[in-house]
Amino acid sequence: MLNAFYRLFLGAIYAATALLSAYAFGLTGSDAEATPATVTFQSPSVQALAGPALEAIEYPWREQLPGWQIEFIVGAGNIAGYTWSREERIEVFVRPGATSSDLARILAHELGHAVDVSRNSGDERSDWLEARDAVDAPWWPGNGAADFATGAGDFAEAFAVWQVGDADYRGELAPAPTPEQLQFLERLSLD
Repeated sequence: MLNAFYRLFLGAIYAATALLSAYAFGLTGSDAEATPATVTFQSPSVQALAGPALEAIEYPWREQLPGWQIEFIVGAGNIAGYTWSREERIEVFVRPGATSSDLARILAHELGHAVDVSRNSGDERSDWLEARDAVDAPWWPGNGAADFATGAGDFAEAFAVWQVGDADYRGELAPAPTPEQLQFLERLSLD
């Protein structure tokens, strides 16, 4: 009797764990249950500067990146933005002297990282490197490599070009993307 109860108890635990895991990993099959993307601002002055930056982005990130959070916060260091892929969070640092155009560029780059980690497979990343004539480049930064010198950084910089233009292109892996490469990036980002 105790053995049957123990098996029933373990079965219930297993079922509950499987159900919770399905919800945690988005395997429920319903987009309606997805947490919407959100934006927060550290202060009203940050919001006044960041609002036009958000409006400059045409990519439908709220629909394409459900559950992601974008935070605009005051920053003073050298880092302009950061994408926390596991937490699905983007931080854009509003530094002294920053303009809305600066923030749009930073946001577009970080959104490129979010799109990459949310949508691209290893094969798609390899195809991107091939299209950029950089098949031997590492995808992820490591061993002190700069973001701009990797496939991930190149994809994010190309995404920024797609969204806000190439006036401040900072990629080190390849020149600014061609119109054909931007069309490929669009397919990877929306299809």
